[in-house]
Amino acid sequence: MKIYLDIVLIENFIMNYMILFATALICKSKIHYFKIGLASLIAGFYSILNYLWNLGNLESFCVKILISVMMVLISFENRKVKTVFKQLILFYLVSFTFGGISFMLLFLINPAGIVFENGLLVGSYPVKVTLIGGVLGFVVIAIVSAIIKDRLRAKSMLCDLEIFYKGNYRKLKTMIDTGNLLKEPISQTDVIIVEKNSLRGMIPDEILDNIDSILQGKWLDSKEDIYAYKFKVIPFSSLGNENGLLIGFKPDYIKILDEEECVRKDVIIGIYNGKLCKSNLYTSLIGLDILTKGKSLVKEPSIHS
Repeated sequence: MKIYLDIVLIENFIMNYMILFATALICKSKIHYFKIGLASLIAGFYSILNYLWNLGNLESFCVKILISVMMVLISFENRKVKTVFKQLILFYLVSFTFGGISFMLLFLINPAGIVFENGLLVGSYPVKVTLIGGVLGFVVIAIVSAIIKDRLRAKSMLCDLEIFYKGNYRKLKTMIDTGNLLKEPISQTDVIIVEKNSLRGMIPDEILDNIDSILQGKWLDSKEDIYAYKFKVIPFSSLGNENGLLIGFKPDYIKILDEEECVRKDVIIGIYNGKLCKSNLYTSLIGLDILTKGKSLVKEPSIHS
């Protein structure tokens, strides 16, 4: 049987490209068309070399793992081990889905002259089978991904927030609120809303228990110097409260621990005099845009838990 290596290369390139593209969409990774194309082309050449060399089962398996890792590293920018591992697992899941659908099409079409030789499926089947298999695989992956995301949406909107202020440290569960666009009106600094009870030990209880009095401009009968905290008054509006006020303070810095670590110094913590979630699933709210403005920090001050 004649094997046209250029056809094998084109078929593998198309399928690899679709698999990497679908993986990028599911991972919400930035899509680099050239990098995905380069990784797909390298994997296509490997398929030809694997056919010509006829590696043993163990050698072939190890090389395939290395090629898979290389494809993920070339296609996506993130180099963190956890993220790369996640991308690699999704890459395999997408590959199995695409491969299964392609085999199903071959079984239904049942073209003549299909053989499995040297670890490669070769024969006179049309390229359109590969294209149709890739498209169907992409559709299946998109539907399954949408179902899973709907079920995990609430959980995926939660992450950890660490606040560092005057030598104190608090780690809170926070919700990423796409509707939270609150900013301090003068400096236009982003505001993170935090329940007052989550700040006990960081801010004196006498201040937290008298927030309404502070907002009304009343002095506290306390030895604490309220001006040392440089509180800011932040107006806000919400359902049922069109003219609300928060007091806020500027932390030394904060960390948002999502899939990637986001460090911010230019934020204000708005103290909320109430409960944000009845089930205590989260005790703070951050805006989605805060995650896109992370800044690196050279040196972290000492903290106390």
